[in-house]
Amino acid sequence: MKKPLLLLTLLFVVNLCIMWPGVMSADGMEQYAIALSGVYRDHHPPMMSLVWRYLNYIYTGPGMMLLFHFLMLYAAAAIFIYCFRDSKFKWWFAVFPFIPGVFAYMPLIVKDVGLACSYLLAGAILAYLMLGRITRHKWPLLGLVLLLLFYGTAVKYQARFLLVFFTIGVGYCIFNYKHGWKSLLSGVALYLLLLQAMFSFNAYLVPVVQKSHSWQYVKLYDLAAMSLAQNQALFPPFVIQNPNFSMQRLKSTFVPYEVDSLAFTHDAVLIIGRNDTERELLLEYWQNTVRQHPWLYLKVRFRLWTYTLTGTPSDKTNPAHFLSGIPAFKPIVTQPLIYDAIGSMYQIVKVSLQFTWLLPLLLIYTVLSMAKLNTCRAATPLLIFSLTSLSLLGILFFMSMYGTARYVFICVCLVHASHGFAYRCLTGR
Repeated sequence: MKKPLLLLTLLFVVNLCIMWPGVMSADGMEQYAIALSGVYRDHHPPMMSLVWRYLNYIYTGPGMMLLFHFLMLYAAAAIFIYCFRDSKFKWWFAVFPFIPGVFAYMPLIVKDVGLACSYLLAGAILAYLMLGRITRHKWPLLGLVLLLLFYGTAVKYQARFLLVFFTIGVGYCIFNYKHGWKSLLSGVALYLLLLQAMFSFNAYLVPVVQKSHSWQYVKLYDLAAMSLAQNQALFPPFVIQNPNFSMQRLKSTFVPYEVDSLAFTHDAVLIIGRNDTERELLLEYWQNTVRQHPWLYLKVRFRLWTYTLTGTPSDKTNPAHFLSGIPAFKPIVTQPLIYDAIGSMYQIVKVSLQFTWLLPLLLIYTVLSMAKLNTCRAATPLLIFSLTSLSLLGILFFMSMYGTARYVFICVCLVHASHGFAYRCLTGR
């Protein structure tokens, strides 16, 4: 076990040096600005900005948040190595952070990475407890799991729908690793307590005037897509009366995989409700439109969902173009043969990193874990990881306003963490 841990430690240093101080997307920069101001909003869950604010006292910029994510990821990998110390899978977890689908997103300082790393570490601790039926230090470890789950759930809106599977896992550990009603009910009770704690914490951090009501953007995207399909404006009056609105502008600015081009510009075609009356009206128009055109609604949602499943890291950035802007690489990369070769390899890698390829495996792991739940200890963590991933895919089908592979980063991490558990379920080892 020492060699895989030494390799993991070496990769941690190399990985951190390569990616330091991290990359901030537009969302990351907005959250960092909120962290600096100390005035929190709920368009992005405020927990990440709060933690970032205090990390910034140690080292200014994104570096400490990158380190925080890395520590959770590599700690999870180290625990998995220990869980599989008698198996060759320990080497899989030694290189886990360098799996392309994981490696590609770790430099980004975004809430999706924070969610994935915190839930992955919580899952690793639970797996360690479940596989060994651990009693020593069980309670402090479960306390750490709940703390990680609180953070991960607080930094990403969709996580509140995933939390229950992990809290049921905590209940399973509390009641001596036995499946039953006590484990289930205690898990649900912990789920409700954590949710209430998160809501109360957010209400304390975010003043009423800073509430964004961001759910409206999902409804606006749906109405925009259905309006274009029906060739008529299906929006409430306050949207249509916006001076920047017209069906022609809607057609010219609509992008099928995002709402940003419609609602996040200075001359936005679509505007959200500014008071309770307008917000209720928007919801009413959306509900009536979905009732009138249910199949069209499902078609719109499915199209957006497929962008998430088929999207990849750096989906719109050819690495050859990026490298040609770096003076040290420019003389080499700008040669036509090399430039074209990098571009061709990039296209192959893009296809290989789509979550579509992992979806059948996820379904197999779900069925396998259910079949082996009462006969193999590895089945319980496998089922938690699989149901969490499947649930997120279902939530994204209905509640996403953007089609990007970043949203399923936690699913990528959990599926790749599941291989060893699935092997144990199959072989009984």
